[in-house]
Amino acid sequence: MTKKLKQIQLTNLDKRFNQMRFEPKPKSGWIKTIREALSMPLAFPAKKLKISQPSVARLEKNEIDESITLKSLRQLAAVMNCELHYAIIPHQKSLKKIVEKRSEQKARSIVNDVNNTMSLEDQKIKDPKRSVKFLAKEFAEDLKKSLWHDDEN
Repeated sequence: MTKKLKQIQLTNLDKRFNQMRFEPKPKSGWIKTIREALSMPLAFPAKKLKISQPSVARLEKNEIDESITLKSLRQLAAVMNCELHYAIIPHQKSLKKIVEKRSEQKARSIVNDVNNTMSLEDQKIKDPKRSVKFLAKEFAEDLKKSLWHDDEN
């Protein structure tokens, strides 16, 4: 994928994230909350899924414990005439900010390493802040996988 396409993809995803609104999961989980709001007994999803009532209750508990599978969630949602949606959302709703932060960290590390090496030869980078800013901008624009390698600069 070209640099331009990567930047467009990043921008488009950020736009989608900014339009999303998510509510925190209810304490009893979505399955139980929706099932009870529908006045649906445990027997109904159990019969539809051909499992026992205690198995449905266990799935509800597994949702709270975050050990339920997406497949089970999707099946239970379908039984309740609902559909499952899931997403991974950046904390600040911006992938660009994640890239910028990582680019700055990597640039700072490189500039510090180079500066330390050069100081051994009695030379130093004249304006390390400017060098970090320049290098970080390059990393953010290039969007190469090496940005995420800790062992490479």
